[in-house]
Amino acid sequence: MPVKRPEYQPGTYYHIFNRGAHQRSIFKDNENYLFVLRKIKHYSNQFQHTIIAYCLMPNHYHLLVRQDGGFKASLLP
Repeated sequence: MPVKRPEYQPGTYYHIFNRGAHQRSIFKDNENYLFVLRKIKHYSNQFQHTIIAYCLMPNHYHLLVRQDGGFKASLLP
């Protein structure tokens, strides 16, 4: 059964987080952190949200974002 994705609302803040399977590291070296930061920048522009805060740790990450523009859940992969 497919999961229904939420409709994101402009001006709303979201806490996005993820962790490596079995709490294993997802960032092996500094280049991994830089790669993810570049992706965050790219997609924040594409999906019209502002990064308020972020924290990248060896086995997980947190993002605090504000949705600035209109966004349809159907745009997600």
